[in-house]
Amino acid sequence: MKNLLFVITLMTCVYSSFGQIKSASLTASGLTCSMCSKSIFKALEKVSSVESVDVDINESVFNIKFKKGANVQPDDIKNAVVDAGFAVASLKMTADFPSTQIGKDTHIQFANGTYHFLNVPSQTINGEKTFTVVDKNFVSSAEFKKYKKLTGMKCYETGKSENCCEKDIPVGTRIYHITL
Repeated sequence: MKNLLFVITLMTCVYSSFGQIKSASLTASGLTCSMCSKSIFKALEKVSSVESVDVDINESVFNIKFKKGANVQPDDIKNAVVDAGFAVASLKMTADFPSTQIGKDTHIQFANGTYHFLNVPSQTINGEKTFTVVDKNFVSSAEFKKYKKLTGMKCYETGKSENCCEKDIPVGTRIYHITL
């Protein structure tokens, strides 16, 4: 009985440390009409982690709410937009973070993914925070180049962990580069 209680407590702690991505605001580019928005809307609704999508047609913004406990991967959102024939101009995601120390070039395991913070001061984050994905194909090429100058780490160019990354991250792991 004592061992069972220990395992349940451990699993609760591990689960809560992963956090949860709750919502996102996606700006798409390449839209010319309401049918374009509808195409992206339908593609986003098919992503398994998506609970609902609201569209601001005038701004080409899609506000996405994720299912509770869903495995949210930014690439799934981007791929849905690309498969619909468009591009992501910006992806901002809101998540509940456990108390986490971050800073420039900090890597964290969070919400079933690996995230690398760029251009942030050393701080402890806790609770609901909004971050912006700044990887290639999530921002303009000019913005990508701007962030590239802020880190000397090769993983930013490839989107995969390299020898420059922390030791506990296997080389080749997908890494999302983000900023607050």
